[in-house]
Amino acid sequence: MEQIEKIFHKIAVIFIYFILIYLPFSELLLHFLESKTSLSVGMIFWIIHFYEPILLLVIIFYLIKLLIKKEFRSFFRGNLFISVFIALAIILSLVRSSELARSLEGLRFLLLPFGVYFLARLSDYKNPKTLIKIYLIIAIFLAAIGVFEFFFLTPGYWAGYLGISGFGYGENSLVATSQATSLLAGPNQLASYLILAFFYLMHRFFISQKLIILQYENLFLVLVALCIGLTYSRSALLGLAVALIFMFIYFGRQLREKITQSILFLTVAVSSAILFAMYNGEFLHDILLHGSSFPQHIGALKDAISKITSSGILSLLFGHGVGSAGPAALKLGGTISENYYLQIVFETGVLGLIVFSAFIASMVKKLFVASKTLFFAFVALLINALFLHIFSDNPAMSVTIFVLIAVVLNVEDAKKETQISTSSGLSDV
Repeated sequence: MEQIEKIFHKIAVIFIYFILIYLPFSELLLHFLESKTSLSVGMIFWIIHFYEPILLLVIIFYLIKLLIKKEFRSFFRGNLFISVFIALAIILSLVRSSELARSLEGLRFLLLPFGVYFLARLSDYKNPKTLIKIYLIIAIFLAAIGVFEFFFLTPGYWAGYLGISGFGYGENSLVATSQATSLLAGPNQLASYLILAFFYLMHRFFISQKLIILQYENLFLVLVALCIGLTYSRSALLGLAVALIFMFIYFGRQLREKITQSILFLTVAVSSAILFAMYNGEFLHDILLHGSSFPQHIGALKDAISKITSSGILSLLFGHGVGSAGPAALKLGGTISENYYLQIVFETGVLGLIVFSAFIASMVKKLFVASKTLFFAFVALLINALFLHIFSDNPAMSVTIFVLIAVVLNVEDAKKETQISTSSGLSDV
């Protein structure tokens, strides 16, 4: 059993690294296969998502191991809310939906980031620094592509030059100005993926004692901030602004000069992006409202709230079934709430939202102690989720952030256990 456990631990760790690296490039692979091969839709699906059965099998092994070693209760006590939420989503997908295919599709979208989080917690892997370095390399690479394509390439270059259709820069625009997309599914996905890199680099800027011009990481900060601006993602910029206010309050008076520099830099960056769009012929209201996008968002929100409040007490408490809203509904038909929390309510009811909120609140509390960078980035993403289904339709971002949170919490739990054992040892002396 011990040998098998070591093998599965290695598989789990390799999987964590693989999924962190693979997902930011999976959208490109999907469109490449669709455009360049004659493979069936089903075959392409399994090529792109082959990791999902592996994730499930490794989690099942760890659960069996917990039962055999009688560690089941202690693990779930420390991961109560996410365990209950996953179990609730699975149960409701079986009892609240009459379409098995829709339920399975909904579970995939809803639970993937939490499944990977769960695996990272089960594996007890404790090396967040290496994972963060890999993420930063990918994020800076994607930001560089986003900035380069915006200024030097023509919209639709993936189709025009490379024969890969329906993908990349030019697929999304304000009215006349295309939004930076890089290799992800859209500008909102790119912006939210870069948020953690932004706060990591901003945090490094705050704590560094070097002159601004001597800190090479500031160049990467400018690149990432510029790329986020060129996505023109309103939800990402709003989330970033709110989390930055928390960051400025936290660092307070002792770093007043750097806070002033940051505000000036961000004002210049955002103003430059707006002025560039206006130079291209955009009106200010189109930059803010994205043409017809804003009224469509408001209409979707009103529709989702209306359906939630008018569908009876049972649906209000337990939802309409997993897969009835969000990205699964976009694919199979249903309600697009344009709000991740409304998606949770629509699919799993008020009960699901309460459990999910408890899980999020417990993580935010722990992150404030364990990692300020992750705390500020996560706050920004939670604000972002008020306007998009970002934890369901952006697996590159959602899996990355939840994997890093899980590994950081593994380190924090180990520290607490060490402190407890040390205190216990001292009391015995």
